[in-house]
Amino acid sequence: MMKALRPWLVHEAATDFFYFQNRKYPRTASLEWVGNRYGLSEVERHLLQRGVFSQETALGRFAKRCRGARWRTEPLYVDGHNVQITVESAVLGRVLLLANDGALRDLAGQSARFRLTQVSEMAVDLIFRFLEESRPRELFFFFDAPMSHSGILANQYRRRMKTLGIPGDARAVPVPEREFPHDRGVLASSDQAVIEKARWWLDLARCALDAAGIRSVFADFSYLVLNRRRETGPRGDWLGGIRG
Repeated sequence: MMKALRPWLVHEAATDFFYFQNRKYPRTASLEWVGNRYGLSEVERHLLQRGVFSQETALGRFAKRCRGARWRTEPLYVDGHNVQITVESAVLGRVLLLANDGALRDLAGQSARFRLTQVSEMAVDLIFRFLEESRPRELFFFFDAPMSHSGILANQYRRRMKTLGIPGDARAVPVPEREFPHDRGVLASSDQAVIEKARWWLDLARCALDAAGIRSVFADFSYLVLNRRRETGPRGDWLGGIRG
């Protein structure tokens, strides 16, 4: 059983971690120092690892994030399992975070255990409900072939696209990241490495969940950039959005 998370402790630790990242301290050492200082659990440390970045890094990624309807005029290339698992995590009520780079993420670790279930069907429905409304110009899903049932999932997505009349394809491939054309189109993923290389990126999981009115975010770290608050060092105050 997962140890209960402590929202306000995570708040305070996030402030310190953000402070050190802005001063370019080594990320691993900073996380260890902050985690030890506040006695954070492994899950709480993972929240900071996936959710808090320096102002420079966060704003750089944020500037490339697609909002509004402009992305619909471009081909959309989707990191299939990344989006699928994030939506499933929300449906199951797992811990999600909104990082200060604008991406909605789960705590990872689900990929190796991924299996098709009834919740998978629900997640696919939510994703395609949004896509049916948004109608992208072209749509390409890439699923991680080594993962269980990736071919079945790709076929399911392909059938749904055909039913809706959305041009494109869905395939299981050895390494999805190698299929992404980073110099054109829009990439749909919350994976940090994908976002860094993307010309433009779309948080498709977040879009689908927002459209369905599903909100299950435990920690919202977006304040660490968007409020541009006065930094006061490791003991400073921070007003953020963590669900307590």
